[in-house]
Amino acid sequence: MSDEINTLLVPYKLNYSLWQVLFVIEDRHGCTSIEIADYLNVSKPSIAKRIHSLMLLNVLQQVETDDKRQKKLILSPTGRELFKQCSHVVDEFESRLIQTLDSEQVKQSTTLLQQLTDQLEKSRRGDLHE
Repeated sequence: MSDEINTLLVPYKLNYSLWQVLFVIEDRHGCTSIEIADYLNVSKPSIAKRIHSLMLLNVLQQVETDDKRQKKLILSPTGRELFKQCSHVVDEFESRLIQTLDSEQVKQSTTLLQQLTDQLEKSRRGDLHE
């Protein structure tokens, strides 16, 4: 699936890993690189490389936070427009993938994936047995 999304994002000078960063920043209305790394469960150096690439595309802005050691990342006006365009492309792709599936199957799968995600989060926090 990520290979197909990579192909779809080529015209926008993005790939799936860069798209993930944009998605997290937009979804959280801005966040730090550490928060992105934690959310995506990838290394901080990997996120730093992705952020650098996105900064070169002028799609991110850094804003000050209360903690002067951290900068919050938000989408620039160019980034918001790029996100909107790419979101439409990715949404259409996902819709085509599930259009032949029974709506109840999709609902059940979505619920199961959310439950698994919640369990993984609990496990990462060390409170899986609650």
